[in-house]
Order: sequence, then C-alpha cells, then structure tokens
Amino acid sequence: MKQSTLLGIAAALTAFVLVLVGALAGQLTQTSEVATPTAVEATAAPTDTVVALDPAVEAIIREREAAYQQALTEANRQIAEANRRLEEANRQIAQQAAPQAAAPQQSAPTYPVSAEQAQAIAQNLAQGATLIKPAELVLYQGTPTYEVIFDMGAVYVDARNGTVLASTIVQPVALPAQQVSAEQAAQIAIAYRGGGQVRKIERENERGIDVYEVKFTDGAKVYVAASDGAVVYARLDKAKKDDDWNEQQSDQTGKDRNDDHDEKDD
Repeated sequence: MKQSTLLGIAAALTAFVLVLVGALAGQLTQTSEVATPTAVEATAAPTDTVVALDPAVEAIIREREAAYQQALTEANRQIAEANRRLEEANRQIAQQAAPQAAAPQQSAPTYPVSAEQAQAIAQNLAQGATLIKPAELVLYQGTPTYEVIFDMGAVYVDARNGTVLASTIVQPVALPAQQVSAEQAAQIAIAYRGGGQVRKIERENERGIDVYEVKFTDGAKVYVAASDGAVVYARLDKAKKDDDWNEQQSDQTGKDRNDDHDEKDD
C-alpha cells in the first residue's frame, strides 16, 4: 500500500470521528431541551416533598439517555477502530521509509585496498615527508583513488590494486659531497711526481671529468679529480710529450689525448 493511500485513510477516519462527536453533542442538546420541566416554586411545598415527574416526560428522558449511551458506546468503538487503523497506517509508512533511509549506506562501494593500506604505500614513497591529511577516497582521472597529502606534495594510490598513479612529492636536493680544494690538489700533484714547484692551478672539465690542472715550473702537468683527489692524467716531461695516466683511470679515458694543453699554456 502506498504512503499517500495510507495517509488518505487516516484523514478520512479522523473526519468521521469528528462528525460523529458533533452529532452526539447535538443530540444531547435536544434531550436537555425536552427533558427540562417547568420550574416549580419551592415555597408551595414542604422541603421534604418529592416532586413527581410526568410519566411521559420520564419515559422520554430514559429513552434519550439509553440512546445517548448506545451512541456513546458506538462512538468509542469507532474511535478505537480508527486509532487502530491509524497506528497500522503509521506502521506501514515507517516500514516503507526504513529501506529508503538505509539504501544510501548500503550503496557505498568497497575496494580491495583500504585507506590504511593506501596511506602506508604513500608514506613509504614519501620518506621524510610529514603527513598533513590522511588518505581520502577521490576520483583521479575517473579512477577511484586514495589521495594522501604531505607537506612536500601529494600521492595518489589506486584503490583497486594499490598502484601509485601520481605523486607530486618534491624530494630534497642532495648536496654534493665535499670536494677537493685547489690547495689539496696541488699537494696531491707534488706527491705524485715526487716534488716540484707549482706554477699555476686551473679547474676545468676534461672529457667529462671535473679536474684541477696543476702546472709546474718545469712544464710538467698533473690532473687531479676534484671529486675524490685521484690523479687521472699526468705529463711529467714536456719535451717527450708522453702521457702518463694513472692506473685507476680507465683505458678509454686515457686514449687519444692530444697536446692542446701545451698550446693553451703558451
């Protein structure tokens, strides 16, 4: 039964009860008018004298009272029946409304990856970042995704399989390791060739390697890596123009080096 039909039945029963009560009230008013006898002056009879009513009037009163009691009993019965039907209608309305209220809760989708699992995946990726907002289910490019926000960006984890769909985490830039200074490179070059006087130190890039070119007064040159102080190349005798590569340097780095360094020095 539809909710509108039940409400219509309840309204009709209420209107019926109101009409019935009004009819009973009118009937009682008429009874009072007929049954009321003409007042008799009390001074004409002793105080203990009982005034007898006319039998016809008394019969009318009794008849009216019986009809009133019968009508009142019927009205009470109909009111009780109306209340029962009204309660039944309210109960059916409540039963119909309960599934509609519970439907949104049952329709919430569930996914294989929980919010806690997605947050753990995101935190493992964003190591060192501070969590600002826990995992929240969103749609990322039409895909159900957990969004986890950190102080250095956000991570988006697929709610279906735990795959990281995107990350805006900005990792801190690693500072370069402490490098060799020019003075240290000079000491390394002097030790490598067994003495000598340094004339000039220049830092340059030789075949992709950041080196110090340490030049001596006798024309010798030693190339010291700026990263770790290794000697990558040396020319100890300028006249012979022989290349003396450090054994730690790969063969490919030591091949085909020309004499352009001498021309630059001159």
